[in-house]
Amino acid sequence: MLKKLVFVLLNLSLICSLNAQSAKKLMKQGGEAFTKGNYVQAADLFEKSWQKGKKPEAAFKAGEAYYLLRNYRKASDAYVNVKDKNDQFPLVGIKYARSLKQDGQYDKASKAFSDFRDNYNGEGKAVLEDIVQSEIQGCELGKLLPAQAQQGVEINHAGAGINTSDNEFAPLPIDKGLLYFSSTIGGTARIYRSSLADNAWGKGATPDNFPVISKGQYCHGSLTPDGQRFYFTICDAAGTFDNRTTRCEIYVIRKQATGWSAPEMLPESINAKGTTATQPNVVQSGGKEILYFASNRTGGRGGMDLWYVDRPMSATGNAFSNPVNLGPSINTLGDEMTPYFNSGEGLLYFASNGQTSIGGFDIFSAKGEMSNWAPAENLGLPFNSPADDYYYIKQTDGDGGFLVSNRVVPGEKLTTKDDDIFEIKNKLVVAKLQGSVFAQETGEPINKYILTLNEVRADESESILLNREFTSSTYDLELLPNRKFRVEITAQGYATGAYTFVTDNPSGQPYGQPLMLVRLGGSVVNTNPIDNNPSGNGNPGGNPGGTNTNPGKNPPGTLNPSGGTYTARGSGPADKEEYATDAPRYEGEYFKIQLVALSNFRADDKRYSPLSALGNLQTETIISKKLTRVLVATFYTKDDAKRALTEVKKKGFTLAFIVKYNNGERYGRVNF
Repeated sequence: MLKKLVFVLLNLSLICSLNAQSAKKLMKQGGEAFTKGNYVQAADLFEKSWQKGKKPEAAFKAGEAYYLLRNYRKASDAYVNVKDKNDQFPLVGIKYARSLKQDGQYDKASKAFSDFRDNYNGEGKAVLEDIVQSEIQGCELGKLLPAQAQQGVEINHAGAGINTSDNEFAPLPIDKGLLYFSSTIGGTARIYRSSLADNAWGKGATPDNFPVISKGQYCHGSLTPDGQRFYFTICDAAGTFDNRTTRCEIYVIRKQATGWSAPEMLPESINAKGTTATQPNVVQSGGKEILYFASNRTGGRGGMDLWYVDRPMSATGNAFSNPVNLGPSINTLGDEMTPYFNSGEGLLYFASNGQTSIGGFDIFSAKGEMSNWAPAENLGLPFNSPADDYYYIKQTDGDGGFLVSNRVVPGEKLTTKDDDIFEIKNKLVVAKLQGSVFAQETGEPINKYILTLNEVRADESESILLNREFTSSTYDLELLPNRKFRVEITAQGYATGAYTFVTDNPSGQPYGQPLMLVRLGGSVVNTNPIDNNPSGNGNPGGNPGGTNTNPGKNPPGTLNPSGGTYTARGSGPADKEEYATDAPRYEGEYFKIQLVALSNFRADDKRYSPLSALGNLQTETIISKKLTRVLVATFYTKDDAKRALTEVKKKGFTLAFIVKYNNGERYGRVNF
């Protein structure tokens, strides 16, 4: 028994030793792959080493490799094992939180940032607290922006004619059908051109007459508005191209009769030794040519900053001013890149991971020029994503444009490891109106009704857009955004229902509501009314049309002899609206004829002139709907009201009806 136990212990020791050796060997192989820039292989080897040996260094290095590959999910899965070991692996807690953030896991990321801030006591704590606070704000912004996403824009993958499994970047539209861009296809950054045919971008090719660049990688083109000068970068040939770490210098070529001139490097004041100058964007304004660019030169605020230089357009050479930093509204402790100034808007578009972002790099805009800028604003969704977004540029005619992102596109771009070019297209946004109509008493659908759709103007007047009979209880219409509408539903045997709404919701949710129509109750009247007309002729004081035309004498039982505007509320089952009016109020039961309800009533409308022989014209403003009821008044018997209604309809008001009042309050529509 003892021999067996010793044998088992020896074997366990041997297995542990072999596992340890295997984990160590995997770490060594992973380190070699990492040094060569083979991050895919390095990440796999480090992860396997961690699984075998559970050494914290293996988890950390796996996270580093995955983060460089921008595989944020795998990076966070690796970093989580060492997220609290900031003393051993500097700032690993922030790296873990950023991986979660760029994976769109905003709640977890926010907590991870907070945990790092609360537990970190190392060097630069005060600065890191500011950075962490900005990152937490970015997480909160990421949760808010989906509800505010611009509905009139769509971001489309530019397709396989342009994009490859390598990096495509720096789009430069020459016109609507011609795009210059840069790509690392084949392992070296180059400038290509693509033409649009049948709504698809063709395969990229080297631009015609472009000078031969014998040494280095070249990319990042920018053409002057007059088409005479083309700026671009020539970058170090060694290693894989990276738009932040590869050292570049800005060059210019000039349009000549036979093509383009040989490349000329801009002055050393721009292309400072030991630093990078890259991503030029050229504009012309006020007799000057202004060149914006990104650089990690000394004198900046963080890593990569944005700068500008200018030169007189009248000059033929490259005598630019000294570089000027764009200042704290633009530049941060992080990196700012890919400047693009739109002269028509007076806006600078750029990318930053130091401003409050919802991912890594987000696209921002700022109003101003040169070194005078308003605070930057995040462009929001759909321009930005949890991934990296940059190189925003508009089409030459301002309609749409392009950006670059490593975001995932289902079915087209499956990983975040490479950058692709995306096309920005403006789309016609329509708002959906969806509703349904029911009987309030039974809850049954009403399948036959007339729907009137009115657009309500700024002055509250209305215009009818649609008047249609529907034979289904539901309706579905498309409307223009950012407008006010009123829907009115009329069904035989029911009181009219209506509601008003504004199509200003950016979420894209449909508008509309179910309407419960109230069945008209028939002749619900007092059959023994108080007789306020002793003469018996239906017209108090003997005046035609049942009106009191003697202003010095009020009819018997007048409740408001002093006049003045007052508010009241309908008391009938189908008439509960609050209204304002200055019409006289009387005791007992009496009647009026309602002609119409309008949003833009005019007392001088000639349609009402023929009604003066029947009675006084009165109005009631429905407070909640801002509609004005127009009525003819006043009638003290049912027979007088019926006779007046007949005459009113003869004069063109075919939808008029009788309204009953009790003791000065409106009861509602009645049928005799």
